[in-house]
Amino acid sequence: MHGLKNVSHRHDDALSRIGWADLERLLATYYREVGWWVEHSGTGGTGAKFDGGVDLRIRRDAEVVLVQCKHWNAKQVPHNAVHELLGVMVNEGATGAILVSSGEFTRAAIDAAQRHGHVKLIDGETLRGMLGPLPEPEPPPRATPASAVRARPQRSGANLLFWLMALAFAVAFVLIVREVLDRTADTATEPVTGPAMDTRAPAVQSTVVIHAPQPAVAEPVRPIPSPPRLPTEAEIRESQRKADEAMRLIEDSTPEI
Repeated sequence: MHGLKNVSHRHDDALSRIGWADLERLLATYYREVGWWVEHSGTGGTGAKFDGGVDLRIRRDAEVVLVQCKHWNAKQVPHNAVHELLGVMVNEGATGAILVSSGEFTRAAIDAAQRHGHVKLIDGETLRGMLGPLPEPEPPPRATPASAVRARPQRSGANLLFWLMALAFAVAFVLIVREVLDRTADTATEPVTGPAMDTRAPAVQSTVVIHAPQPAVAEPVRPIPSPPRLPTEAEIRESQRKADEAMRLIEDSTPEI
């Protein structure tokens, strides 16, 4: 906007802080409410890059009016904008045109509109009277610093690595303990041997009881069960060797855990 004139009064209100697309939508709503059929052809309604100099096409009965919005609050709208809108009106065969500014028009723009008589100007004061008081727009979300965004994946990666290592240590601990318990159980189930015992059965004496006057009758001899076999010295030494080997395995595994 180089070379344009500054406004004599710069507005500081909700209307001055909304976007140009929001201003187009507010005007479209206003004209619909007062009885016009509205086609929102501007970039705020279609999303196109260019609007062809027309933001709204409004119709009522035989009237076809073109509306162009200038959301300017710091600079005055020059007479060139009046001439451009007048040319579009003639090309489309419209019956009238409205040039809207949220700020001010230059004196030359006002004279041009009055001279041609087909373009109506609506400045910021008139526009605010049409739309009424507006709520303050919501502030945009605060951007997250790039450094913080880069730091988050690093912290997440470190936490994941920590928990993976902890899980690996826990699994290794369980496997070692299970192996030790299995070997201990195998050792405990082996037969325990001891020194040889004398398995010779003691002599059994038969006892004869004589009752008078009946003849003497001898008691029957009952067999004495053999005692259980005790482990030999060689079997005891082998069992002690296996127990010592299990204890060494537990002692070697304990520092790693």
